[in-house]
Amino acid sequence: MRENMVAVIHRLSNRVFGLTYRIVRDREQAKDITQDVFVKVLQEAGRIRDRDRIEPYILKSAYNAALNARHDTSRQQAKAELIGEHLSLGEPSRPDQHLENAETRSRLYRALEQLAVRQKEALALRFFAEMSVTEIARAMKISEGSVKTHISRGMHNLKERLAAGSAKEI
Repeated sequence: MRENMVAVIHRLSNRVFGLTYRIVRDREQAKDITQDVFVKVLQEAGRIRDRDRIEPYILKSAYNAALNARHDTSRQQAKAELIGEHLSLGEPSRPDQHLENAETRSRLYRALEQLAVRQKEALALRFFAEMSVTEIARAMKISEGSVKTHISRGMHNLKERLAAGSAKEI
């Protein structure tokens, strides 16, 4: 089993590093978190019986470890920044766009705060950890249908809250 775990670790190393780096925004810290996650996985290799759960377990462990590392900022703010990047709020193309992006991220943060816990978790695993619906179902220990429902409702609720915020600004 240990040899299989080493192969899985090699296959997932870039993905886990990318996930942790996007959360902590520090290359060295992301490397440390990635290494810690893989060490933990190797130590627990004997306890992981279902091989189909290894990848979701590693990705969820990395996600949680990176969030815990950002103890200075709330978990919801980290998620908002990452979703903002996923929505292509990245580099501004004009000087005043940076302010607009910060305002959008702030609105996104407030909207995320209002989502149900399971919706936030499903969205985070889908967009931050880039997990498939099947992997999310295994990680959350729910059916694939429930995962799809949480993601769909979460996106719907997020859009409603963002739209409501935009309407109030006008």
